[in-house]
Amino acid sequence: MKRIRHTINAVLSAIIVTLGFGSCVSQKNYNAAQEEIKQLQEKNAILESEIHNLQQQISSFKDYQKQFEERKVVYGPRPTEYREKINK
Repeated sequence: MKRIRHTINAVLSAIIVTLGFGSCVSQKNYNAAQEEIKQLQEKNAILESEIHNLQQQISSFKDYQKQFEERKVVYGPRPTEYREKINK
């Protein structure tokens, strides 16, 4: 009877020790993954700010282009109605 109890205790102790060491490895992997996620989120924030700046520049260029095209006409706004009548 003592032999069975000692065997069960040894097996349970081995399982507990194995789970403990396994959790250390998985915890290290989890921490490494969390660090990588933080780095990627920082890079993503930087890229989003760059995209926002580029979109603002594009909109300002479009506004400038629109103003430049409107300045080409000497006697008023562009003759868009004239083009519509030609296409009909």
